[in-house]
Amino acid sequence: MAAKDQEMATQAENFKVAEEKLNEEAATRFADGFTEALVQAACANPGIDIFGCSPLNEVVDGKIVPLEASEN
Repeated sequence: MAAKDQEMATQAENFKVAEEKLNEEAATRFADGFTEALVQAACANPGIDIFGCSPLNEVVDGKIVPLEASEN
């Protein structure tokens, strides 16, 4: 029975490591995609100011604000 418990613990740890890797990959792909979208917006609209653009911001009442500001 101890061998089965050890096997399950090892499998659980392997799943945790795999999940962390997938989360990191998803975050990297999201950030890369957001950056590429900004580059495309700037290319399609020369002179556009994309300085305040961030995936951690949103538009509220016509202003760019941090996401946390609207959650209160």
